Amino acid sequence: MVKSILIPLDPSPYTDAAIQIGCLMAKYHSAQLTGLVVLDIPGIEKSVGPVPMGGQYYAERLEEKHRKIAQDRIDQLLDKFREKCEEAGVDHKEAQNQGSPSEAIIHEAIYYDMIIGGLRTHYHFDMDNDDEGESLEKFLSESITPIYGVPKELNLPGLSDGQIKALIPFNASLPSARALQRFAQFMIPEMTLPRLVMSSVDEEVAKAALDHAKNYLELHGFKNIMTDYTDMEIKRACKEKFLDWADVVVVGAHSKRGIFDFMVGSLTKHLIKLDKIPVLVGQ
Repeated sequence: MVKSILIPLDPSPYTDAAIQIGCLMAKYHSAQLTGLVVLDIPGIEKSVGPVPMGGQYYAERLEEKHRKIAQDRIDQLLDKFREKCEEAGVDHKEAQNQGSPSEAIIHEAIYYDMIIGGLRTHYHFDMDNDDEGESLEKFLSESITPIYGVPKELNLPGLSDGQIKALIPFNASLPSARALQRFAQFMIPEMTLPRLVMSSVDEEVAKAALDHAKNYLELHGFKNIMTDYTDMEIKRACKEKFLDWADVVVVGAHSKRGIFDFMVGSLTKHLIKLDKIPVLVGQ
């Protein structure tokens, strides 16, 4: 059951994509969206720099100016979030915090069912829209809340034709099983075409696990589920055979060890760098 979704807001196009996905999920699940902005105190202090002797007064004035610029940015982000939610007709609220953005978001996220944010983040005060941004990986290694990471330019054919193609690399491990469960809880069965992929040296064992996973998804209302067995190493198989098919990729991670083993390590990093396909990380 999904009732609370957190969207950390920043001035980049990633936020627009996150709000679009958030409104879609909130509407389906009758959930509440929270748009969170963080006043980047460390970033503001860093922008002021070292204070020379006798320069305290000017440093304080400069910091005050930067705080005002940051607050204006925050107000604009909240206004945009509010407008998009009202247009979509979804329940929403706004939240503000201050401090280190990543730490504040991770702390706040423990009270939510899901985080939706960019595959790259632009939360810091001194960062503009032309900056590459920071990777989502820090959140993946420290958050216990499932994360739906979106690319800068969201391109989901399923939003119009009812078929969001979801690639689910699976190996029956605890992380991949958790990701499968998160997928079943969060995604919209009527709009989703799942594809389970398993790599194994034992085809019989793999196909049995795929059958169990398929049955689990069918019980949650998903239809037309595809299953694929491969003896190719899973990271390579996904990159070479399946990523071009997918609209979203579902991966598993361990909350205490960060990015997990069988495919999430290099594959998730590849997807973040690729910045074209949304990634659901089932923490």
